[in-house]
Amino acid sequence: MADPIKPNNPNDENSPWKPTYKWMGITTGIILTILIIMFFVLNILLKPYMREIPPEITPWLDKSKKEIKAVQPEKTEQDEQNAAN
Repeated sequence: MADPIKPNNPNDENSPWKPTYKWMGITTGIILTILIIMFFVLNILLKPYMREIPPEITPWLDKSKKEIKAVQPEKTEQDEQNAAN
């Protein structure tokens, strides 16, 4: 198996090293894996220092309200007349 970090290129000995797609994929995978692991580790370590967001600012996160009722429109005189007929 060829080494993905140092590819063999016998035709072009004088040119500088050029990364291959395999090398770029491995490097990107390593970087993303480290970033994801760092995110979860820092999330666990810094959990006690995270602030509580009040429900007035974020009503969609308010767990005390189960369902928000829609506002009913006011009845007009015309609606009452149509209901009487």
